[in-house]
Amino acid sequence: MPTTLADIARALGVSKMTVSRAINNHPEISPETRARILDAAQRMNYRPNQFARALTTNRSYLLGVVVPDLMHSYFAEICRGIETVAKPLGYQNLICSTDEDTANEETEVEALLPRTDGLILASSASPSETKFYRRLVRERAKMVLIDRQLEGIKCPTVTTDDVKVGELATEHLLNLGHARVGHLKGTVASTASLRFEGYQKALAKSRIPFDAALVRECGFTESDGYRATREWLSNGDLPSAIFAANDPAAIGAMSAITEAGLRIPEDIAIVGGGNIHYGDMLSVPLTTIAWSTSEMGQAAARLLIDLVEGKRGSKEQHIIVEPELVIRASCGARLTVPV
Repeated sequence: MPTTLADIARALGVSKMTVSRAINNHPEISPETRARILDAAQRMNYRPNQFARALTTNRSYLLGVVVPDLMHSYFAEICRGIETVAKPLGYQNLICSTDEDTANEETEVEALLPRTDGLILASSASPSETKFYRRLVRERAKMVLIDRQLEGIKCPTVTTDDVKVGELATEHLLNLGHARVGHLKGTVASTASLRFEGYQKALAKSRIPFDAALVRECGFTESDGYRATREWLSNGDLPSAIFAANDPAAIGAMSAITEAGLRIPEDIAIVGGGNIHYGDMLSVPLTTIAWSTSEMGQAAARLLIDLVEGKRGSKEQHIIVEPELVIRASCGARLTVPV
């Protein structure tokens, strides 16, 4: 027989109403009591009747999650972070991938909004491409932006400090003695433009003139990094170090470099960003800028659930998860401790 609210109430010595209110996140239930009841519900494999619950509360208990890519671990880890907060509170995630295509993104968002209580969105649009999302905000859509920003959209946002990502990566390569540091620039998304800004700031701090020839348009996938670096190799004049906008682009660049018979890091040093899970298992482990994707997902889930449950107004909040340098072999730095 499936576990019922009455079973949980008997096990804990509380009323069925108290259990129901705790599971539905009622404000009269203390955080300690709610945590105890949710823990018992999980241990007893309680499964709420979502249909009955939705009829009672006029909510679906579904959260939409729209991300550009699920091929690599980065956004999958964010989705897992969302789930660790949402699931114990009785919410399920509906996840869509847009392949970095803004038209796909708008279609998925339009499809999910009527079916869910709110959305967590990593937008592929440029920061200023906001007409679609301004309309959603006017229509009081409950939405949290994650990983990427959109200018003037007044909703909660969870990101890393992308300018600092670019600065940390570029400063590290400059400090290793590279006078010419190149950059593989990402898409039109805010992450790419802000990391490029950080790259430029690091050069300026070291009084190194910006050279547009050392910046190549790229993207965020391995094939983007491979293609851009092959073109660079065929044109010649590669720098001695490259900061790629993210880890997949860096890994694609590394493939093109080794295919051309060059060595990493002896001939060209590489730094990426995002710390995808197999970066440390490559034949030349990838130096990267890391931040907690799990923390990002958890923070976004809390913000959205608070919006859904009426605990926060619509004012803009911005949570920043701090980045840090993770040194591995691809940059050529001497390692003094295991990583």
